[in-house]
Amino acid sequence: MPAAIAPPSRPATSPLRRAAPRLLAILLGLLLGWLMLEVLLRAGFDALPRGAQSVIQHVRRVPWSEEHIIPVFPWETSREYQARMPTNLTDYPVHWGDAQFTFDTISLWGGSEGFRTNPPQWPVDLVAVGDSFTFCWTDFEDCWVEQLRQQFGWSVMNLGVPGTGSLSHQMIMGTYATPLNPQVVVWQWFGNDYGDDYDHARIRGEVEALGGPPALSDPVPDYGPLADYSAVYRLLRDWLDRRDEDAADSEAVIAVNGREVLFNKRLGSHDRRYESVRWGWERTLAALEGAHASAEDMGAELVVLLIPTKEEVYAAWSTDALGEDLIAYLVEGRAALLEQCAQRGWRCVDAADAFVAAVDAGQTVYNAFDFHLDATGNRLAAQLLGQYLIEQGLLAAGTE
Repeated sequence: MPAAIAPPSRPATSPLRRAAPRLLAILLGLLLGWLMLEVLLRAGFDALPRGAQSVIQHVRRVPWSEEHIIPVFPWETSREYQARMPTNLTDYPVHWGDAQFTFDTISLWGGSEGFRTNPPQWPVDLVAVGDSFTFCWTDFEDCWVEQLRQQFGWSVMNLGVPGTGSLSHQMIMGTYATPLNPQVVVWQWFGNDYGDDYDHARIRGEVEALGGPPALSDPVPDYGPLADYSAVYRLLRDWLDRRDEDAADSEAVIAVNGREVLFNKRLGSHDRRYESVRWGWERTLAALEGAHASAEDMGAELVVLLIPTKEEVYAAWSTDALGEDLIAYLVEGRAALLEQCAQRGWRCVDAADAFVAAVDAGQTVYNAFDFHLDATGNRLAAQLLGQYLIEQGLLAAGTE
């Protein structure tokens, strides 16, 4: 009987080759999950926690476009005006914390500065100059300047530019307000104007470096090229690299009237104990003196509107977390200007008491996480200012 023939032997399969299909499936699953997370983070951006929004807002919306999830604010440095906005923007989106709106800009007299205002309606009753609190971190119709038109019927022009101080306001007033020939110029002040005036002088090369508050860290960390495209990667890097103690040193979140409110612990640009801020204080006074002379030359009245910080207005809740020293120098910077108003006979309207009363009554006044006035605060500012202008006989209601 012939011997049985053994079947040909098969080469042994390596463990790696046997595992390869499973590893490939896992890899594809991970890539698909990553891709789905990228899409979900973009589609559900508005529902994300504030911290997550701030981390990924600079990621590209799609890989093949340079457009970010939230477009970078189009603020430009200007030697002449400290900052400028581009002209002819339409529905430009802003999303800072809980402040979300779009804005348009126009140019005046063929200038290269863009303003968030309607074209002039003659005769012009009131022109407002100021920083982002005049530009307004709200929808256009909620801005206090526009509210003056809606509530009192005045023809108004808004020349507010974010990121500017008093010297810039004086120069914008001279260039753009004078041709409008208004009856009233409202000069909006905020406590960081002293620091802004020093910074503007540095841009212009008019002052050497002076001692000032510690520089704030870069709000957009450099996590490498992948972080420009991947929201997931940026979140992971931020989670791994972020030091919780840094946030604790710079911010405090406190429940106020049932709402979580963020307060800033780093407001050194308001603190006149710093040499640079004291220098800016003197520059602010000089700018206001020049602005009063310009207003007199054009036959207008200058009214200074003082906007307090959120930290001051919510002091009953924020002092324990921020410290009495911080609240004290915020109040002192505003009180110092009010004292100058009294001594020099300047018309000044301080919104602090009205805002505190509103908060005590349960109104919001400021955005919860952003530091600007919300729609309620803007309406209060317009009511306070409008009533003052009427009581002082500077404007009559319904003059439009």
